[in-house]
Amino acid sequence: MIILSLALSLVACSPKVIDSEPPDGVDSDSPSDTAAGPTAVATAEPTVGVVPFEVVLSGLGSSAGGSAIEGYEWTLPDGAVVAGETVTTTMLAEGDHSFSLTVVDQGGHSSEMTVEVLASCPGFAEATVAGAMGWGEVSGLAAASTAGVLWGHSDAQGRGPEVFAISTDARLLGTFLLAGVSDVDWEDIARGPGPEEGVSYLYVGDTGDNSEARSSVTVYRFPEPLDFDGGAIMGAEAITLTYPDGPRDAETLLIDPLTGDLILVERDRDDRGESGIFVAQAPLSTTGPTALTQMGSLTFGTDPLPGDVDATGGDVSPDGQIVAIRTHDRVWAFARDPSLPLHTAFASPACGTPEVFDAKGEAIALAWDGSGYYTASEGVGEPLYWYGSQ
Repeated sequence: MIILSLALSLVACSPKVIDSEPPDGVDSDSPSDTAAGPTAVATAEPTVGVVPFEVVLSGLGSSAGGSAIEGYEWTLPDGAVVAGETVTTTMLAEGDHSFSLTVVDQGGHSSEMTVEVLASCPGFAEATVAGAMGWGEVSGLAAASTAGVLWGHSDAQGRGPEVFAISTDARLLGTFLLAGVSDVDWEDIARGPGPEEGVSYLYVGDTGDNSEARSSVTVYRFPEPLDFDGGAIMGAEAITLTYPDGPRDAETLLIDPLTGDLILVERDRDDRGESGIFVAQAPLSTTGPTALTQMGSLTFGTDPLPGDVDATGGDVSPDGQIVAIRTHDRVWAFARDPSLPLHTAFASPACGTPEVFDAKGEAIALAWDGSGYYTASEGVGEPLYWYGSQ
């Protein structure tokens, strides 16, 4: 079996012998079965889905004519040709796209059939207010491993290095102080794996740099608390990061739940909307600086990512298959092939979601069970918004 990853959808038609004219009265696009050549039969399973999803393309139903089948070739929508009787591909973008199977026998005769699969983007309902955070503000959110709980933090000056346990109706459950940790400019929080297998960790990104003057930035890592009453967090580890070409401001921290890789997405301070994607592969060092590697960029504020130009937060679904990046007025969802590195998700066309209403919004958390996502804006008493999956 051959496995592919494509930022495309699939599409179905009927087989045809492509080295001969059809008999009178027979449509050239209809199945052909002559003694001289084979008959291609292409199938796809499933034929409809929400990205990302895996599709198995099969030519097993094809039949030989006068001589045995020698080869199967699939022509992909981008023109690439892949050999194999059965091919598996991961759908990463919405739309209808055709995949053609060509079957060739030992006599050089061939037959062709096209198969179709319809892929669609995840759907989300318009925002509803889950609650109001009258106790404070957040600039970063992440879903806890416990249902009904979110983790958050503030970047308000003088607040201190604190992480909040928050209910999904916006109540403050507890405040945790990270002992011995600085908070120059905390911008985002994420949950993911770490050095001890089976343990869930929280990551706090002290990565803000409005003036782009910091020689390095820091992400703090510690095991996720098992209760939510608050207290002191001792022994948080510091992951020091440097950029390849000078300081950047980053307000989006992503941790791959499958590999532990770390990604920072730049907030463009030149208002051109170009945001670099910077990666540190796991295992993440806590003994010295790690040089980030730029793996592409995203350009916000123009098609295909219109609206606001500032990337202000992000999250990864717990299964690692959806990556969300938010701006002040939009959330963009990227489908990821879980067999590939997290940063490859940004090569896929983005799926749009309902417009967000938090004008100073910097926080987003994808629900732990895939049922939707939360957003919030800086400012005391701001609403916590919920966007449910449809």
